[in-house]
Amino acid sequence: MRLLWLVLACGVLLTGGAWGQSAEFAGRPIAEVRFEGLVLVPEALTRNAVRVQAGDPYDPETVSRDIVRLTHLGRFNEVRAEVAAIETDGSVVLTYVLAEQPLLADVQTVGNKAITDQELLAAVQLRSADPADPFLIERGQQQIVDAYEDKGYFVAEVTIDRELLFEEGILIYRIREGPRVRVRDFRFEGNDNYPAKELRPNIDSQTWFPLIRGGELNRQRLELDAGELRNFYRDEGYLDAQVGRRIDISPNEKNAVVTFVISEGQRYTVRDLRFEGLVVFPEDQVRESIALKRRAIFSQAKVDKSVETIRNLYGKLGYIDTRVGVERLFIEGTTEVDLLIQIDEGSPAIVGKVSVRGNDVSKSKVILRRVRGIDPGQPFDREGLERTRAGLRNTSLFRDGTVTILGGPDDEVRDVLIEVQEAQTGSITFGAGVSSDSGLVGAIDISQRNFDIADFPESAGEIVSGQAFRGAGQSFSINLQPGLETSRYSISFAEPAFLESDFFFSTTGFFWEREREDFDESRYGGSFGFGQRFGDIYTASVRFEAENVTIDSVDSGAPVDVFEVEGDNFLESVGFTISRNTLDNPVEPGKGSVASVSFDSFGLMGGDFEFQRLEGKFQTFFTVDRDFLNRKSVLSWRLEVGYIFNQDDAPLFERFYAGGSRTFRGFEFRGVGPRGIRNDNGRVGNDPVGGNFLLLTGLQYEFPLFENFLRGVVFTDQGTLLEDAGFEDWRVSIGTGLRIKVPFLGQAPFAVDVALPLLSEDRDEEQFFSFDLAVPLQ
Repeated sequence: MRLLWLVLACGVLLTGGAWGQSAEFAGRPIAEVRFEGLVLVPEALTRNAVRVQAGDPYDPETVSRDIVRLTHLGRFNEVRAEVAAIETDGSVVLTYVLAEQPLLADVQTVGNKAITDQELLAAVQLRSADPADPFLIERGQQQIVDAYEDKGYFVAEVTIDRELLFEEGILIYRIREGPRVRVRDFRFEGNDNYPAKELRPNIDSQTWFPLIRGGELNRQRLELDAGELRNFYRDEGYLDAQVGRRIDISPNEKNAVVTFVISEGQRYTVRDLRFEGLVVFPEDQVRESIALKRRAIFSQAKVDKSVETIRNLYGKLGYIDTRVGVERLFIEGTTEVDLLIQIDEGSPAIVGKVSVRGNDVSKSKVILRRVRGIDPGQPFDREGLERTRAGLRNTSLFRDGTVTILGGPDDEVRDVLIEVQEAQTGSITFGAGVSSDSGLVGAIDISQRNFDIADFPESAGEIVSGQAFRGAGQSFSINLQPGLETSRYSISFAEPAFLESDFFFSTTGFFWEREREDFDESRYGGSFGFGQRFGDIYTASVRFEAENVTIDSVDSGAPVDVFEVEGDNFLESVGFTISRNTLDNPVEPGKGSVASVSFDSFGLMGGDFEFQRLEGKFQTFFTVDRDFLNRKSVLSWRLEVGYIFNQDDAPLFERFYAGGSRTFRGFEFRGVGPRGIRNDNGRVGNDPVGGNFLLLTGLQYEFPLFENFLRGVVFTDQGTLLEDAGFEDWRVSIGTGLRIKVPFLGQAPFAVDVALPLLSEDRDEEQFFSFDLAVPLQ
């Protein structure tokens, strides 16, 4: 539309009035520059837009450009220039004749129900008293259409009341929303080499599913899907692949089928690999280390992986600026391609001084503990450098952390600057939790993740302001959880790097009580543990624990096992644990695994019971998909195994139990496993007494539903709990659920699950619905 105004303006320029005779005035001095037709537009605005000034020689080309600039203001329907000579001295008067654009009296939307007036007007960005610019009016019309498409109203129509706009200056966008179009199916055409089931995972758009997925049709998202399919083909060697899409909407305008139209083209293979710039490493060594191979299918993923491999190969020797480029050389008349790998090795660098900034509270040693591959006097390690950056980003002590290598690429020694932005690490939180396992629980939590036990306050004000006891990277917490059925109180302290070594230790004191089915159980005691880290993955630790367990308020119908331990029981143990952790994120893992094996021996130092317990736990995570908002869909598998030796001396409160929202959904808390013999009649009752052998496994798929607030899960839990090792009495449940992030709970999600037991035993206690607010249980 603006181009139309420019054409009209130029037409006036060449044909209008006295302008046709203006060339004869070229070079004459301009005595005055005038503006005619201004009513609403300030004259200062127009004068600022033109370049011609009084006293300048008259130049038709300069005037022509001024007309274009005045038109670009968007305030005039017509712009032309007139020039007239002053007979007395031969100078000229230049007049810009302007026809002002009308102003809008009002801007309204009608017919809209799914989107509010405020949202639509914010998208349009036109208000009363704005110029009635046709370009802006039509742009607003398209922006309304886009807003409706984003919400799935794919057949929405937006029209403008032209008559009302012309007569009264009122701009009304009339909207026919139509039904919300939902995608019912995705289809593929031209996919000769790959079935639909292999192509479908590359599409982030979803089909409609009741209560779970909206399946809204969205053009922008479909364009991204087409791009991902194109990338899939090109990664499989189809370098000429093209992907379009066709949308078929049903007659009722409510449903749509999206068909991706694919032109696969030919599949390319790698004929040869050629290298340029290799000096440090022999060519054969580089060839063997990279994923790209001769006569293999061309793959962009392997190209990227090979580039990273080469950079890391050099990075081990301090070459942190190595650049690697891959050029494809097509062989005419064939479907083969040569790859020219060009390497600019750069120069190796030695780590110089490592400086830390931004740590106003934290001691520098806390930051330096996370440094990998940056040892002063040693060559840089590129992989360690990337782990350092990732470690600073993932730690809860800082909001952000950056690592900058100072100096130039030719410097032999290069200093390092580590900059951090400290986070708020201390908190006092009040809340409540509820679950089907433990009932209603209150919560008061006082914690400091950057504690310093040696930083004594110099005044009471430092305690109030939170400036004392901070900065050493230790952790300290006081946790108070009074509840109707379960209560827990604890205080704990942990040192992650004792004397700046790989050794760590922690200690905890606690009091815990719970109302069980036929008795009350309470515990108080403490533990102390120390261990060592082996790199960033493995740890080994030893733990000492002592506690008193009181069993009272026992009902007459309670199991015999309960009466055997009624009263006070002293329990002490020594435990050893080895763990391995490769999770990419400790809170929301999408890749990696965590595993541990622990062995606890009870009674070595004079407790009331003497037995041993072996436990193994493993859980792994796989990111199956990422949508266009980078939200992950994650598949996880878990395995838990436990066995008690010298079983006859193991009290029921130290045996294994299963059932509930955290161990075996579909069954009540402790609803799976052996039942005790009643004390009053000698018959098997319904109260659980635990088992000596535990085997649980589960598979869960978690996926995004709405923003980052709501996620869905589908799962199966399986396993058994027995008095001795075996696979009898195997139980299976399947289910689905929701994970809801509650803001005041931070990272703790509210879990709601519905599970159906498929295999169970006669005395198992089933539970169709369970929920959990992530309050720790015992």
